[in-house]
Amino acid sequence: MYRVYLNPKEERVLVTKFKIVENGWALIGKYASWEKAYKKAVYLANKLDYILEWFLEDQIEHALQVFKN
Repeated sequence: MYRVYLNPKEERVLVTKFKIVENGWALIGKYASWEKAYKKAVYLANKLDYILEWFLEDQIEHALQVFKN
């Protein structure tokens, strides 16, 4: 499960597998795949002109799963 969070105060969008409880972050949606979460985050970052962030470990883990299948 991948989550997309938005932080309007810091103008950031985050894609992660982790639950974020820090103040300022709002959960936008939960997605079953990295691709869906990333596409949503890219869309939001472009539309709002925010910084897009993600944990490299999540992306690498997804890439390894693709190669295993």
